Amino acid sequence: MYFETNNKKILFDVGESKKILKNAKKMGINLEDVDYLILSHGHYDHGGGLPYFLEVNKKAKIYCSVNYFNKHFKKILGTYIDIGVPHKYMDVERFNLIEDTFELENMTMFHCNNVQNNNPLNECLYTKDEFDDYVKDDFNHELNIIVKEDENILLTGCAHKGIGNILRRAKELNYDSSVVIGGLHFSSRTTLNKNEEYIKKSIKKINKYNVRALYTCHCTGDYGVKKLKEYAEALTVQIHAGDREKI
Repeated sequence: MYFETNNKKILFDVGESKKILKNAKKMGINLEDVDYLILSHGHYDHGGGLPYFLEVNKKAKIYCSVNYFNKHFKKILGTYIDIGVPHKYMDVERFNLIEDTFELENMTMFHCNNVQNNNPLNECLYTKDEFDDYVKDDFNHELNIIVKEDENILLTGCAHKGIGNILRRAKELNYDSSVVIGGLHFSSRTTLNKNEEYIKKSIKKINKYNVRALYTCHCTGDYGVKKLKEYAEALTVQIHAGDREKI
């Protein structure tokens, strides 16, 4: 996601491949001009495009969780598939590693550390502990953003920690979120599970926080969007690569 706020040009994640260069060009976005790159979490589909961004942009400061470059895996048919972002991508001169919350311009970046989420789609996702053993991912590498304009806009990558938990944490930081933009991890490309119960509970939590509008994409999935449109009190808009929205 590319957005402009406070006279700054900001990129939130870089996709999984070199396609970021082609897509930016098609949209008339000059990646050389980006002031800040913020990385949501350490999965390859969000960070694999990092070396290509670094090739063309020599000035942007980069922000991510201190746990971003930890090992991350997806377990498929008993095999652990590496889905992390290689540590070799880190440019030590430009990276800023965030432990909890961080204020930048009119934005607040924050984690939901020590919060558990029972999304069944997280069950196949792992990391490694200090003994190099596979353990369930706690997603303490996941960073969210509040953009403070006329109203507070919450940006999520995948909301692995749970959109209800993220909205609650934002409120604890005194930011009621009128608009949510991003993925909600209601679906998975590798499962037919419609995740019914989790979606239902998540929508109840969204309604509790009086969200005005949801611009959702990526791992929310078509079925998740359908349920949001049926039961969420917020206006729900499904967005896709190449879409432009003025919030």
